[in-house]
Order: sequence, then C-alpha cells, then structure tokens
Amino acid sequence: MKHRLLLIICMVAAMLPAMAQVQFGTSQYAVRMNIGYNHNTTYGSYAGFDFGAFMPINQHFEMQADLRFTTARNHSIGVQLRPKFAVPVGEFYIEGRLLSNIYRMDGFNDLTQALAVGYRMEYVSFQVGMSTRLIMETPYDWHANSNIIVEPFNICYRLEVFVRPQTSPWNISLCASNMTDYQIERVWQPIFMANGLYNIDEHWQVNLSALCKPTGMFHLTAKYYGAEVRAGFAYNF
Repeated sequence: MKHRLLLIICMVAAMLPAMAQVQFGTSQYAVRMNIGYNHNTTYGSYAGFDFGAFMPINQHFEMQADLRFTTARNHSIGVQLRPKFAVPVGEFYIEGRLLSNIYRMDGFNDLTQALAVGYRMEYVSFQVGMSTRLIMETPYDWHANSNIIVEPFNICYRLEVFVRPQTSPWNISLCASNMTDYQIERVWQPIFMANGLYNIDEHWQVNLSALCKPTGMFHLTAKYYGAEVRAGFAYNF
C-alpha cells in the first residue's frame, strides 16, 4: 500500500510542470464589439450589435459578460463563470452560465441557467451539460393568471474543431452546438457555426463568424430557419 501511494505521489509530481505550461486563449483582459446581419423566418432581416468583456481573474478562473441589442427588439444579457484546471494534455473546465433574453415584440422574457463541463485541447474543444429555462410574459401581472412556462431539463453541448492550435495568432474553426453566447436551444435544434480570427498585434484582434439554424433534424430532414453573419474586433489590455 505504501509503495502504491508513493508511486501515485511521484506521478502527480511529474505531471505538475506540464500542467503549469498549458495555456488556452488569451490571459489578458479583453473587450469585444461585433455587428451582424441576421435573417430568420420569424423576423425577416435585422441587425445585431454585440458587446462583450473577457476577464481572466487568475490562471484557474475566468469570467465573461455579453450584451446584445437587435433591431428586431430582441435583447440579451449573459454572464459565464469558468473555473479551469490544466491537465497533462489540454485543459478541463466547469462553466456556469446565466442568460436572459428579452423579446419585446413578442411580449415575453426567458431566463436560462446552464451548468456544463468542458475539455480543451489544441485542435478540439468539447462541452456538455444541462440547462433549465423559465419563460414568462412581460409585463408580468402578479395578480392575474399570467402565463409561465418552465422547461426543467435540457441537454446543452458544443463541439468545435480548429484547423490550427488554439494558441495560434490566426485560426479557423467549425462548430456544432445548441448554444451560443446569447442563446441555448433545445437539444434537437443544433446550430452550425464557422469562426475565424486574426491577431493583428498583441492588442488588436479581428473576427468573423457565420451560423445556420436548421430545424427538424430528428426527422432526418433539414428546413432552413435562420442564419447570421457577424464581424468585429477585440482589444486585449
């Protein structure tokens, strides 16, 4: 028993230097702004304006805040908290997310909470978890029978593949997921994305992304619902 314990201690000690060297993304505080063109079968064509902040508190914890306004009068605010842990190959993290969407034209809000675990390597990033959603009319009348819909359980997932290591100054990725920074769809409503970025220098980064939202995937058919193209920049402090 003592020999096994000594062996485990030696293995952990040997892993520590490799764990300390693993870095993904930026370790700097950053702000982001994007402008996008959106089209879907519900609202037609509309513009979106995104603002975000990335805050690496320390090497084991990071935060992200996002704000979005659209000309379709759908607005979003989200907060993400990520404890993370370096492992010999890649990085393991836990993500807690709180997301609120305000649909002013439709007269309702939704509040979504999600908890997921993720794993990042140089060329692949994977995430899986669960979410809950509360949908309610606005303005809500506490003295009447206003409608409230509760979705207690939904699986959320994300798989992203990169053409270059994630630490590269430029990169392109393809992603299949049911969640973005501003929405978490039901598990049977996937979103397909393509993303690109280029670091001009140590402070400035430009980015471009496109996504498509088909429906009916569980019926082995795909029917177009919506698409989006976004472009913008980030500044690293």
